[in-house]
Amino acid sequence: MTAGPAGTTAPLPADMRRSAALVVDANPTARMTLAGQLRAFGFSSITQVGRIADARREIERHAFDLVVCGDTFPRGGSGQALLDDLRRSGLLPFGTVFIMITDEATYLKVAEAAESAVDSYIVRPYSAGTLYDRIEQAQRRKVALWDIHRALEEGRHDDAVELCLQRFATRGPQWLQAARWGAEILLRLGRLGQAQALFQSIWDAEPQPWALLGVARCQLEDGAPAAAQQTLQRLLELHPDHPDALDVLARVQTELGQFTEALDSLERALAATPLAIGRQQRLGMLAFFIGNRDKAVELLQRAAALGLDSKMFDAESLVLLAIAAYEHADADELQRQHGELHKRALAEPEDARLQRFDHLVQALCDAQDGRDVSVEVTRWQEDAASPAFVMEAACNLLAALAALTHRGQLSEQPALVERIGLRFATSKAMSELLASAARLHTHYAEQLRQCEATMVQRIEEALRRVADGDAVMGLADLVTLAQRTFNARAVESAWLVLQRHAHALPNAQRWHEQVAGLRQAYGTARHRPALGDPRLRPAGGIALAALDRPARPRQDTLEAA
Repeated sequence: MTAGPAGTTAPLPADMRRSAALVVDANPTARMTLAGQLRAFGFSSITQVGRIADARREIERHAFDLVVCGDTFPRGGSGQALLDDLRRSGLLPFGTVFIMITDEATYLKVAEAAESAVDSYIVRPYSAGTLYDRIEQAQRRKVALWDIHRALEEGRHDDAVELCLQRFATRGPQWLQAARWGAEILLRLGRLGQAQALFQSIWDAEPQPWALLGVARCQLEDGAPAAAQQTLQRLLELHPDHPDALDVLARVQTELGQFTEALDSLERALAATPLAIGRQQRLGMLAFFIGNRDKAVELLQRAAALGLDSKMFDAESLVLLAIAAYEHADADELQRQHGELHKRALAEPEDARLQRFDHLVQALCDAQDGRDVSVEVTRWQEDAASPAFVMEAACNLLAALAALTHRGQLSEQPALVERIGLRFATSKAMSELLASAARLHTHYAEQLRQCEATMVQRIEEALRRVADGDAVMGLADLVTLAQRTFNARAVESAWLVLQRHAHALPNAQRWHEQVAGLRQAYGTARHRPALGDPRLRPAGGIALAALDRPARPRQDTLEAA
């Protein structure tokens, strides 16, 4: 086996002779046992280390074909943290097999391993034969997928998709995995029709639940939640307790305004995987925003107790717990949540989402201490107009504004609430979600519902002008409305008018550039009610290193280990 710099790894041969391995385990006896097993398999060079920091240094200096790593270390590090750091830093070539050895297989550990795409996960006690088989299987997968991986790393997405399609058509090595990669690549690139067709073809050829779930994910991303709901119901008839399908169904139901049904779907998913931190949080977040604060706090606190330091834990839970603490004037709890959140924000200053969380909760702490927070309003108004201000941020800010106003520590802010409402009230369901987030202050809730009615009226007036034969003025009205409100419904309406009437429009190219820019900055995806960090692997999705966002760093745990 040979391994070069990240992104240039050569394919692995079928055997393990002339191969280099790194064994990382805090237990000297376990290290020696693993090294002996690998030596018996034919590995010619075996390095042993007992600390994660030492492992990283070895990988920086030398090329390894295999890394076998324990999952826990006495000074607080973990094999999971090492794997995340290596992937984020580009130090782990695709050709290197990474195997995690653990004493337990809890749901959380398995979920984190899946999130980081570990090559294999083995539970002690295990046999040497099991270890050999896992290494060989991982090697074969990497050899079969090497050309696709290389195309992805080099940014040749079309070539990668074509290779996947060829493998699928010829039923070549790892054809099912290659087809899944191809469909996932197309979905990530926004080529939704092609992705849906490929997922459907996979389902027809080999009815795997993830394939039909992929069809539903494409339908949802393509703005067809009702169709996605039908597909998911079909899948759940075959697999009633499929947790990923229930997760996606909850997203669909939330977009359709079926909030009670969405809660039920998330509860079913959690019942199937009771230790799933992500599902605990998603259920708690939805409960929070539709008004069931007690249930939300219970779930979010339980998630924090299960795994505050887990990569599956989302810092938004800390924001919602802080808002709930402020609503109940619990200064100690508010400070506890802010302390943890502020620590994370300091550790990751480039993470804009974390910085927004930290600033919002800091304002609540200031108000709790009697300090004036009205100076924050200008910054909130500016933030609410930026492309990065998504539905999640809108709901968090509205909940905080309602609490601050309700307690009399901030005067009413109708202009700010209207700006948020006109931008995000893209449907009756979304206006109800916004109103529920601000339910503590009834004037805000009523104002947000009125914003949706206002947007419907203005968009319909513009579309009537188009229908009456004045496409130019109708499109101009929609573009002006979109520029003033950043409302995705206005943006998409302008785009549809442009597509249908471009032939009759003077300066059609200028209009196209203008509307396309609005779509990119303020399109539908930013107005969807995402529950949890959208950077985590989506339900039913897979890790694709070249297209994945980097994991958020936890360098403190790496350096301490």
